[in-house]
Amino acid sequence: MNYWPSLPCNLQECQEPLFDYTSSLSVNGTKTAKVNYEASGWVVHQVTDLWAKTSPDRGQAVWAIWPMGGAWLCTHLWEHYTYTMDKDFLRNRAYPLLEGCASFLLDWLIEGQGGYLETNPSTSPEHMFIAPDGKPASVSYSSTMDMSIIKEIFSEIVSAAEVLGKSEDALIERVRKAQPRLLPTKIARDGSIMEWALNFEDPEVHHRHISQLFGLYPGHTITVEKTPDLCKAADNTLYKRGEDGPGWSTTWKTACWARLRNSEHAYRMVKHLFDLVDPDHEGNFEGGLYSNLFTAHPPFQIDANFGFSAAVAEMLVQSTIKDLYLLPALPRDKWASGCVKGLKARGGVTVNICWKEGDLHEVGLWSKEQNSFKRLHYRGATVMANISNGKVYTFNNKLKCIKTCSL
Repeated sequence: MNYWPSLPCNLQECQEPLFDYTSSLSVNGTKTAKVNYEASGWVVHQVTDLWAKTSPDRGQAVWAIWPMGGAWLCTHLWEHYTYTMDKDFLRNRAYPLLEGCASFLLDWLIEGQGGYLETNPSTSPEHMFIAPDGKPASVSYSSTMDMSIIKEIFSEIVSAAEVLGKSEDALIERVRKAQPRLLPTKIARDGSIMEWALNFEDPEVHHRHISQLFGLYPGHTITVEKTPDLCKAADNTLYKRGEDGPGWSTTWKTACWARLRNSEHAYRMVKHLFDLVDPDHEGNFEGGLYSNLFTAHPPFQIDANFGFSAAVAEMLVQSTIKDLYLLPALPRDKWASGCVKGLKARGGVTVNICWKEGDLHEVGLWSKEQNSFKRLHYRGATVMANISNGKVYTFNNKLKCIKTCSL
């Protein structure tokens, strides 16, 4: 979450330490994959440290046994490419790490019931369920977060291979064969997204984590355009989880509501994050802000401060490499007028956007490195835009280009 705003807020250079650290983890992670699992590739568990620890940690399985840490980190690699379109970075830094990550995941998957590829053992971070014998448990198989992260990595390495001309590689062929066999995301009887492969009783429905929504945000396997049924289930999941939780939980929920294009609830979560917290009277996992604007966990945890920036950016601009959605979750009656400059969209496009009386006023788009073809979307209207590098294009609220000038 600390790195979520680096790309949409146009601070991509701030990701360099993350990639350096991920590279160092892959070295120890290769040993852990071989020693602990007799697997290829590399793996990182939930806990790491300055010395690049990658093995399972001590303690309860509910948080100590989770071999998806390295895979989650690797999602940042492809995201970095989609925002910067830096093919050298993709070839020399990202792809070798993605190869090792995907290799481990292929070895980690097993064939389960119905021929699906699944993970076992599996946990959902820091959350437990009620087992059939009525006792609390945390270890099952194929948690939704496990499967969501694997789907992201497989999709990303296939896309990266296409960009780099490696689509015929043996590893990519294995990934392609595995993709349709991955266990699908399931919807529970109450209409929410299941957190585990089995419909276990949840002893804490308002739990702070929303791990089962990884595919919605920061992932991309749940989208308004392609998976409306899962989006409805994600909506139900957020209602079920409620609004309470530490600051980082609040900002994650804000980003999820924004992805669902639900401006009302995204704004409610923003307001909730700004609840003033008395440092002398803290409750358990209460969110909000201290008077110095540090976010409460409690105590202070910086994740929410960074995650908040990413969530607000998501309310104002959403994108794929080919699509740009303007003001998709703007609370029009609350933020009636405003302007933001220098946001970044996927495809390498920088965005300035202004709105008045709840409606788009104008948007400026430019790319410094390469030409970019974009479908611009605003309130049901769609137009094609060819953004040539070195020029600024200004569009009005009808998405008509009204001005072009050189950078």
